Amino acid sequence: MKLSVDWLNEFTPLSQIPFETVLEKINTSICEIDDVEEFKSHLSSVITVKIKSLEKHPNAEKLQTTIATDGNKDYQIVTAATNVNVGDIVPLALPGTKLDGKEILDSELRGVRSQGMYCSEKELGMALESSGVLILPKETTLGISVRKLFLWEDTILTIDNKSITHRPDLWNHFGFARELASQLKIPLNSFPLESDTKWESGNQGLTVKTSEHAHAYYVCAIQNVNITNSIPKIKSRLEKCGIRSINNVVDVSNYLLLELGQPTHFFDRSKLEATSFTVSKSKEGTSFALLDDTSPSLPENILLIQNGNTPVALAGVMGGKDSAVTDSTKEIVMESAVFKREDVRYTIRKTNIRTESAVRYEKGLDSYTCLPVIKRAVQLLIENGNPNVKVFEPQGFNHTESKAVTINTNLSFLRHKLGKKISLQEVTDILQRLGFIVTTQDETLSVVVPKYRQNYDVTIPEDLVEEIGRTIGYASIRTEALSMAVETPIRNPLRELERRVKQFLALEVGFNEVYNYSFASASDAKLEVAYTESSLKIANEMPEDHALLRTSLYPGLIKQAKLNQDRFDSVNLFELGRTYHKEGKGSELAEEKRWLSILSLSKQKPTDLTSIEQEFLGLRETISELFFYLNLPKFLWSKQTRSHFHPNASLALHYDGKEVAELGILHTRFSDLYDVKRRVILAKIDMEVLVEIWENHGRNSHFIPPSHFPQGQLDLSLLMNESDPTEPFANLVKTLNIPELESVFVQTIFQGESVGEGKKSVTYRFRLMSYDKTFTQDRFKELSDSLVTAAKDNGYTLR
Repeated sequence: MKLSVDWLNEFTPLSQIPFETVLEKINTSICEIDDVEEFKSHLSSVITVKIKSLEKHPNAEKLQTTIATDGNKDYQIVTAATNVNVGDIVPLALPGTKLDGKEILDSELRGVRSQGMYCSEKELGMALESSGVLILPKETTLGISVRKLFLWEDTILTIDNKSITHRPDLWNHFGFARELASQLKIPLNSFPLESDTKWESGNQGLTVKTSEHAHAYYVCAIQNVNITNSIPKIKSRLEKCGIRSINNVVDVSNYLLLELGQPTHFFDRSKLEATSFTVSKSKEGTSFALLDDTSPSLPENILLIQNGNTPVALAGVMGGKDSAVTDSTKEIVMESAVFKREDVRYTIRKTNIRTESAVRYEKGLDSYTCLPVIKRAVQLLIENGNPNVKVFEPQGFNHTESKAVTINTNLSFLRHKLGKKISLQEVTDILQRLGFIVTTQDETLSVVVPKYRQNYDVTIPEDLVEEIGRTIGYASIRTEALSMAVETPIRNPLRELERRVKQFLALEVGFNEVYNYSFASASDAKLEVAYTESSLKIANEMPEDHALLRTSLYPGLIKQAKLNQDRFDSVNLFELGRTYHKEGKGSELAEEKRWLSILSLSKQKPTDLTSIEQEFLGLRETISELFFYLNLPKFLWSKQTRSHFHPNASLALHYDGKEVAELGILHTRFSDLYDVKRRVILAKIDMEVLVEIWENHGRNSHFIPPSHFPQGQLDLSLLMNESDPTEPFANLVKTLNIPELESVFVQTIFQGESVGEGKKSVTYRFRLMSYDKTFTQDRFKELSDSLVTAAKDNGYTLR
């Protein structure tokens, strides 16, 4: 947002205070300033001169030699302009002036000295194109800079919009001047909202239907309008704030926006089809021409202004082209309204149209300005070339006219929140300067918020703390160390467990942690069949890909794998997150579950099943190591069926009789669905079950003193059918209760011509440990024979 310092000075005497002090106060107590610049400072050396003589250039047919005077000094200027004559007053750029990046020099053109350059509107930045030198009015004073002539001698402040997004009262010159006056303790001279305007009797047939879609809405008829150019004051102020002058009526609306922050709109009455006005919501497909020459097809529930049954404006955003003020307009209808900020924000989002009016409405204006701004508009119309206008009584409604916000607090609360001892008198003085009405009793305060700040801005005692703090200056509040009791924090076992799990996966085995959105699509919700019926749809409108709350972490990991499958050979991911499940249609809240999900993307071709099986066993070993890391060694893997896993590659891990984890190779139908080219190995751990087991067993000591004797091992290879599981034989060996048996696991699986088609060779490794004596060859043979006998007795074939 741009602010004119000259305009601010009209309301409060900032010129009495050093400008650096003003800037410092704005930055420390009001908002952030992005830039401070002199408006068109490069034109200070462009002055007004009068052409005294004009002759043909002696050495060039298309050039003329002129003598011009500023009233005290003459200048010889060579020009190619054909529209200048003796007696014309024109702008002259003196040597040293920079226009369009080029410096004007005192030079010779074809042997004749030229002491500057006459300027066109384009060169002065007043038009995009121009055909010749700008001819100024005959009464123009000579020798003054064009900055002074066009009222451009001004300093422009560029305010960071984000720093005042919560302060709709500051989005205008009067509101900003009011704030500065209170902060700098200087008077506020002018009150444009107190303009004295007399209404003509009657309403000229205009009516407004009361609507719940606006806080306030008024229209009034204005006759005897004469469309012409605006006066220099209004024209220059609009230009300095980045708004193009259009005509003396439309400019008044834009001027009011910058002066008071209250959007208004003028309709050409002759182009309106009816006399009634309504604030209503659009139907799907509604369309009409807008001022920006577009005719968008509107979705439903866009806020509209309707004249009779015809839409004439996007409420609070943009007017319609068919009812716009033109050079032939003689009678207008003025609109002054305050719309709900939620409705204006919805229109901006759906139409992608963002105007200066919409920017102010979306902040949340109060309706108290609706009628006073009409009076101010009439005053400006009269000033701006319409001295004979007749204004009839406004018609409309105001639903929030009686709204008032009162905040009750006490001095102790304010001191505690500020961290500074401040007197009741100082608090009262600050709040009263800021426009609040303060009533005190002992140390209790009752504070009435001014209307221009009661909507969304100052509503609770903490807001008063902010007002006092920024006024006295946050730098004046001494920084002190926190004074608080040092207490042992409450244990959160789940957080402790999560940190340990992350440490193992990220630091010990090199997996990468990812974070995914908690949203899912309908197809994502179908991956884990067990949770399909418990998916929860999001009430707010969302894209289809994010229409539900997720019931599984797997889809997010799979999508991450898809993005990275062509970038990295090794893709190992994990995510700690929540899933959401709603059982039935009751009023109870959805249940949240906490999971650890792991994904490992195969490095092998999808058809290399033997290598993929080794990778699968590798991830099983990683999860087993995680349980050992958590001091939970007594887990048990078993084959389980999951519809989202391959039927012959699906395991579950149990501990203490409870299922804690699952592991499997993603079924190919889901790999195809998510367009993953490599095999996907997935696992998940129920963190809520795991933390319970960890609390009960993870702190127990499972330590066994190391044996003084060396470890031994035996390998046994069995020939099995390709589809036979390997787990039964391992479980069979455990039932033999061999005292020296420490562990048994599959070392290798081999398939090839040497073992026959449809067969596989499975090598089991048995780790043996004795705690009382060294293994002997006899004992090794005895153990080997017992394993072989067990295999043969149970139908296994030795290899």
